Amino acid sequence: MFNLFQKKPAANQPPASHKQPNYPFDLNGYTCFSLINCPLEQAVQLLKEYEGLCAIEHPEKFTFSAAALPDAPQWTAVRWPRPGRFYDLMNLTMWLMGYRAGLGGENPIFAALPPAKRAVEGPLLARPDYDNQFGDSMLGYWQGWSFSYTIPGETLRWIGEDVFPQEYFFNGRGYSSTGFQLVWLERLERIPGWTECSIEMER
Repeated sequence: MFNLFQKKPAANQPPASHKQPNYPFDLNGYTCFSLINCPLEQAVQLLKEYEGLCAIEHPEKFTFSAAALPDAPQWTAVRWPRPGRFYDLMNLTMWLMGYRAGLGGENPIFAALPPAKRAVEGPLLARPDYDNQFGDSMLGYWQGWSFSYTIPGETLRWIGEDVFPQEYFFNGRGYSSTGFQLVWLERLERIPGWTECSIEMER
């Protein structure tokens, strides 16, 4: 099996480099999406059900917008009104896979696109680690650095520089190949029929 994790740093020891981004990530101004290859109505159903999954100490209403993409109608884009907790950004994206056959999709992706003034930083991308038998971690890429985020413990581990190129998130190996293209999200005015859905989440 091809090993994507060559030259791992020691557990909980990020590589020493001035290029490494700070964590928690500053996504101020970024446009955030949870993306899933399933019908719009299923994505909205799962979004509504997400509200009851987590204990909320400091609730705040989040109003999401969801729509099928004209360039690929089998994909639903769920647009975040603003960046939430990183835990929810990752956990809700994975939740869109569904909890039973026929509900949700197979290939969830999280994508955060930078505003013009932060364009040099590039997008933040994440998708499930399909090699994790527990199904509780996301692999991500930001500012040239690759990371693994484990959801239950809310822990992030830096893997290294450019271990996962951007193409990995859209044209990965096995059944997780998606064919998704970020260009589909560049002109949101082209996407008609946004459906709004409000839920309470931790602020």
